[in-house]
Amino acid sequence: MLSSKSIFTALILAAGITLSTSALAEPWIDTSDIYLKANIQLLADTGYIITPVTTYPLMWHDIIRDIKNVNPNNLSSNQQSAYYYIMRQFKLASQNQTRVKAQIGFENKRFTTFGEQVSDKNSISVHSSMMFKNIAAKFSPSYTHDPIDGEKTRLDESYIAAFVGNWVLSFGRQNRWYGPTWDTSLSLTNNARPITALAISRKSAEPFIVPFTEFEIPWTVTSFIGKMDDNRVIKNTLLWGFRLNLKPFKNLEVGITRLAQWGGDGRSQSLSTFGDILIGRTNCGVDDVVCDESTLNPANQQAGYDFRYSFNLFSTPMSFYGQKFAEDGSEGTFNYVTKAQPQVGFDAHLTVFGKPSTVFFEVTDSLADCGTMRDNIGDCYYEHSSYATGMRYNGRTLGSTYDNDSKTYVLGTISQLDINTRLTAKIRYLDLNYDNQDKAPNNPIIGNTVTSIAEQVWMVSSSIQHDYKNWRFTLATELSQSTFDDDISNESDITASFMVEYNM
Repeated sequence: MLSSKSIFTALILAAGITLSTSALAEPWIDTSDIYLKANIQLLADTGYIITPVTTYPLMWHDIIRDIKNVNPNNLSSNQQSAYYYIMRQFKLASQNQTRVKAQIGFENKRFTTFGEQVSDKNSISVHSSMMFKNIAAKFSPSYTHDPIDGEKTRLDESYIAAFVGNWVLSFGRQNRWYGPTWDTSLSLTNNARPITALAISRKSAEPFIVPFTEFEIPWTVTSFIGKMDDNRVIKNTLLWGFRLNLKPFKNLEVGITRLAQWGGDGRSQSLSTFGDILIGRTNCGVDDVVCDESTLNPANQQAGYDFRYSFNLFSTPMSFYGQKFAEDGSEGTFNYVTKAQPQVGFDAHLTVFGKPSTVFFEVTDSLADCGTMRDNIGDCYYEHSSYATGMRYNGRTLGSTYDNDSKTYVLGTISQLDINTRLTAKIRYLDLNYDNQDKAPNNPIIGNTVTSIAEQVWMVSSSIQHDYKNWRFTLATELSQSTFDDDISNESDITASFMVEYNM
């Protein structure tokens, strides 16, 4: 794996090659714009976008193909609003562009959701994207004054990519989000900073035709392997990810996700070990896997599936969605390590106070039982006996922003106030670490990264975004009230941040 310095060099070279070109500059839709996600989802739920849309980064290729087949005169007012917002964002993506972002805030973000980035309270970044023939690149250096992880300069969201037929090969540090959810996901989110990874993805979800029928199923697949180069128990752990996303019907989307940590300093990185990971033969005592000191727990795996089912009720587009995601083991036997955990949600595309809005409600439970079903022993999800830092990177989980052993209830709305102004608002009840124990409460690189004790949180948050010419302004606020077990005093907190973006 290459270091951040090597990434920097490669991207500078790519920038030098492509700077004078004029073509589609940003082939992907990243995880930074929840309003774009909401508008794409509305047109997907109503059958106008037929490509799968629950895997990010999401390729522009199929989205704009489907959008260009839409006659906006046939759309409802809410659908027209979504159509024109998507077209505006595509126009920006179609230009070689440079954006400058600066953010100031009172405190660092505790929780990160779709549309946000892991950013410390004071930071500045430059995002320059470009494309030349079949090569795309994005260079995103940033500086943070007082970072939590001590890394003041970063290259998060930088990449270089090559298009070969219907495949895209990329190398860099891209945020990923797997699943149909809005607030968080049990599998893979932008909660942690992105790792340096080599990835391959389908460019277009060209459909699979069921033999002897005319039934077509659009599908996408992506896979990556990267190095976790942060401070952890096993240095330079490798992370493999896989996501298959398909849409058998216009109103049903299904995804399958796998993640595996393996290799690292002093651990096997052989092809045979990776072969065992692919077929799931990495659990000692399960599937005839016999472990000794040299092969003890050769990998830390997670796997699961998710779905999104859309329908109309009284001419209102609605959806049920959810996922089950599990740690290593075999659910339903005495050999499993943890059972699959659920996340369910419901959303509707409504008109709220005359404004097009997406309203959602999500429930998540990340307490996985380590023993039998009656023991109710937590501290397993995102954890591992050998890869003791677990599914975490730079002090944050790769999946749920609320870490393990948490029940969360989130009601949110995503609204378009006018052509240039947008608003999000959330009410959250968070029962964090509700088993009131932690794997290693005094070790900062092992165990729950949110709280080592039980904490109940009520939180109200909002964010308003306004565009003016080449400028974008975002003001976000959060108000929270925490109560604790063990007679610890209650805590109240209020935070605010302000971001300014300029498209050059």
